[in-house]
Amino acid sequence: MRKNIFVPAVRDRVIERISKLSAGSAPKWGKLSSAQMLRHLTEACRMAVNEIDIPDQSNLLTRSIVKWLFLNNVKPPGREKGKIKTFPQVDIIASGISVSDIDHEKENYSAIINRLINSENLNPKHPLFGNMSRNDWGYLTYAHADYHLTQFDV
Repeated sequence: MRKNIFVPAVRDRVIERISKLSAGSAPKWGKLSSAQMLRHLTEACRMAVNEIDIPDQSNLLTRSIVKWLFLNNVKPPGREKGKIKTFPQVDIIASGISVSDIDHEKENYSAIINRLINSENLNPKHPLFGNMSRNDWGYLTYAHADYHLTQFDV
């Protein structure tokens, strides 16, 4: 069963998992620190609330099969190897986006989740997946958080 960040119990579980992170939490794969990972999640949510504009890079494959896989939280091959590329605008390391301490990043993530939940006007498009409904953003936000929290074994 796919999970949606707009469901209070799902959101609470994500926040509970985030509370288990510390500055010393080590990833099972990838280069991000726990604070960088949280900042990356925050920046990705900013796409949903129309604060980051990323040009359309979609095609028929990404708008159909790839979108379905991500929204259904299907684990693609290579996922645990850090082989999934992100958009440069939300790539914390490559773009040099500054990161605060872990507690501040936890607060920032909780705040953007609350803004996303309370927003009436989410971005109608995703740069890779095309048209997005409110529920699509909810599924994607959960799946993205789950991917990175699994990366940090929480």
